[in-house]
Amino acid sequence: ASHAADFLAKDQLKVPRNTLWRWLKAAGLIANPRKVKQHRRRRIRRSCVGELLQMDGSTHAWFGPEVPACVLFVMIDDASSRVFARFYATEDTTTAFDLFGRYVRRFGLPLALYVDRDSIYKVNDQEARQQARERGQNEPLTQFGRAMKSLGVQVIAANSPQAKGRVERVNRTFQDRLVKELRLLGITTIEQANAYLEKTFLSSLNELISKTPSAGVNLHRAVPREIRLEDVLCHQEP
Repeated sequence: ASHAADFLAKDQLKVPRNTLWRWLKAAGLIANPRKVKQHRRRRIRRSCVGELLQMDGSTHAWFGPEVPACVLFVMIDDASSRVFARFYATEDTTTAFDLFGRYVRRFGLPLALYVDRDSIYKVNDQEARQQARERGQNEPLTQFGRAMKSLGVQVIAANSPQAKGRVERVNRTFQDRLVKELRLLGITTIEQANAYLEKTFLSSLNELISKTPSAGVNLHRAVPREIRLEDVLCHQEP
């Protein structure tokens, strides 16, 4: 109901959210929310912007069931809930590099990334892990992990989807609000959707969900002058 009220307000049609909720409920357009058992206590937010970014890809039928599913790659600042996102055809190391590079060029390098245990971020092959231990390495690095080490960004692997609660919740918000807006606007391609994200949707979403960090310090860092970002955010083979 709040989304519908916000969308109507853009056309100068102001309807109280409670009234709109009653209309939608009477029309059978609102389902009772499913109660979910709390997994664990929520992790306390980091206090500073740039201290920790959660990063995750959400594969979904963003443009409707008649169009192949694609990926919305999302980064969310843990302290402020500010969201940065972009559509891609697939979720892989190349698109992770692209998203991270775009973020860094706009905001700077964060101190740490909180990610899942996908093979983009973590070597899960046991044979490769054993070979690394035999070479004296505690943990073998993926291409993305190597790049983050070069840039001084810590990569923290979550142990469960619930541990990435903030980015999981914002993914659900995207799947609710963004799908409806894309359909209403007739947007059916990744290029059109990215343009809408950049020009309209992300700014309005951040106005809605962003928080004031408990500390007024921005911990983002500039990329060192001696480093060319495109030389680091790429596949490297000896």
